[in-house]
Amino acid sequence: STPSNSSAASDVYKRQLYVRMLILMFVAFYTSRVLLKELGINDFGLYGIVGGIVAIFSSLRGLFATATQRFLNFEMGKNDTNGLNTIFNISLIINITICIVFFICAEIIGLWFLENKLIIAPERMDAAKWAFHFSVLASMISILTIPFDALIIAHEKMSFYAYVSILDACLKLGVIFILPYFAIDKLKLYAALIVAVSLVIRFISSVYCKRKFPECKYRICWDKKAFKEMGVFAGWNFAGNLAFALVNEGLNILLNLFGGVIANAARSIAYQVKNAITTMLSNIMIAIDPQATQLYAQGEKQKFYSLLFTASKIIVFFYLMMAFPLYFYIHEILQIWLGTIPQYAPEFIQAILIYLMIRSFHEPINTFFFIIGKLKLFQITELIILSLSLPISYSALKFCNLALQNIFYIMAIIELLNLIVILIWAKKIGQFNIKQYFYRVIIPYLKTFVCVSITLYGIQAYFQQSKPSCIYSILLPIILSIIIFIIITFLIGFSSKEKNAIKTILKK
Repeated sequence: STPSNSSAASDVYKRQLYVRMLILMFVAFYTSRVLLKELGINDFGLYGIVGGIVAIFSSLRGLFATATQRFLNFEMGKNDTNGLNTIFNISLIINITICIVFFICAEIIGLWFLENKLIIAPERMDAAKWAFHFSVLASMISILTIPFDALIIAHEKMSFYAYVSILDACLKLGVIFILPYFAIDKLKLYAALIVAVSLVIRFISSVYCKRKFPECKYRICWDKKAFKEMGVFAGWNFAGNLAFALVNEGLNILLNLFGGVIANAARSIAYQVKNAITTMLSNIMIAIDPQATQLYAQGEKQKFYSLLFTASKIIVFFYLMMAFPLYFYIHEILQIWLGTIPQYAPEFIQAILIYLMIRSFHEPINTFFFIIGKLKLFQITELIILSLSLPISYSALKFCNLALQNIFYIMAIIELLNLIVILIWAKKIGQFNIKQYFYRVIIPYLKTFVCVSITLYGIQAYFQQSKPSCIYSILLPIILSIIIFIIITFLIGFSSKEKNAIKTILKK
């Protein structure tokens, strides 16, 4: 296609994925409300911790996903159907191998941990085992779907990809609605029906690929070179993903050991908020990445850094726009969202918001390392530093008797240390201008943060005196806070050139 046609198609794909993201987010939030009501707080937390154990092992799922898509695109560029078929079948072999390794690790280590270490009521242990086995099976089906997802994305069939994702979310919501009509254990039934949904999605994806893509044909083949290249490409990404999974799901296990399934339920709610925010922040970079990559490739270093710094401010300010109302009005928002507020949930969400405030600086720096193509030291740093959260959090809960939400504050401190170290590596490896970053991003951020904090604290104090009694009086201060935040940020946080850049980015 011509460059203009390619750009137009890219914009269409982005819009489709944005719509997908918004629909999935709405369904996910509504699903949490209904699932909490149907399962009850204890089984909701129990399913969260069981799924957490499986999630640690299913970090293997992402090991070859990106590599598969990349190599498929490479063969498509050569217009080599036979090469495409080879890559597809090698990816199937790889993912079958991952399934076997995943099953062995999960069913031996995970099941032992479930039976011997987690705090689960004896009368619910049988249901927990059922949920665990079904979660393992659902993850295995998901792993086997990776080659088909990679084909769909490589061929840029974003409409189908979006529709299937939405269907997946809607089917899972439908599963919850039919739970009351069966007289058997709801946790067991829910876990089994989630497996059924995974099978349906796997079937739809595979049938679509077989009908649409000629390279989607099963045959026995082997290419040692391709296997090795795919492994090297994916290896360092896996290290970073593994650290992230170990920390997040490991902390979920700590919450169970010191707070039981009620703490796991609260964590599931808090991570619903966390995942929604991080998804939106990641999607902002979609409009930035192509242009930033082109500027770097063309040697336009000054323009490259200017765009990266502007993107950094957009992301951190966009985060604050969501975080401030959540932090100040968390009880009111949870009341509207869930109806009943689970124990620990408000404290967990507020602590995670502090963590995300620091994490929001991370996305553009992450993009910087990917653009310059130097991941090894960056991912090793992430693996080592982020993993510190687990032993420190365990020690804090075990020997200092701290409140449970403090593990998220520990995560925030570790993330701050991680940010400082990777900025130093960015300067040494890629000549990243830390001084300019400080003056262009950090100082405007601090000025805006102070001004907005004082203003919104005053708004909260004023409306708290009125003791809101209906949803409109609750939503009014939240909407007012967002409007005031946008005005203050636009006036203080950005230069005149950046304001023009923001208008261009928003149009895209």
